[in-house]
Amino acid sequence: MDKNILENTQKPKFRFKDRHILWNWEKSSLHRGEEREFVRYHIIIADDRFIEEKLERIQLNFQDKSIISHPFEEILRLEGKFGNTGLNYLFVSFDTEYPYDFLSFEGVSRNVKRDPDLRERKALSIKDYVKRLYESA
Repeated sequence: MDKNILENTQKPKFRFKDRHILWNWEKSSLHRGEEREFVRYHIIIADDRFIEEKLERIQLNFQDKSIISHPFEEILRLEGKFGNTGLNYLFVSFDTEYPYDFLSFEGVSRNVKRDPDLRERKALSIKDYVKRLYESA
């Protein structure tokens, strides 16, 4: 295969200092014991404009893939300045019944990366992790 064709078909490299989205998911700890399965999504949007609209688009993408509409229950929200990049960031955690395979960033961003460290933990809170990642950049 031609090397130029191969380079053009590979996934673009993630650029942290540019507009981007970091995300992860885990089982929700809030709804234990219920018959329904809830998923907790953690999403960080780093951008200089339309951040709320991008979050809404992500949630609409879930709804576009399902004939059943499920609510989004916001758990955490944190906003701040992204170091000296000139960008802002919005971190949101929410619970929903939409499964992981319904997650789509279509129409939102191509600079997207899953961050396995973006999760709830006992020692360092998820908010502290996000602040350290973005405010010291």
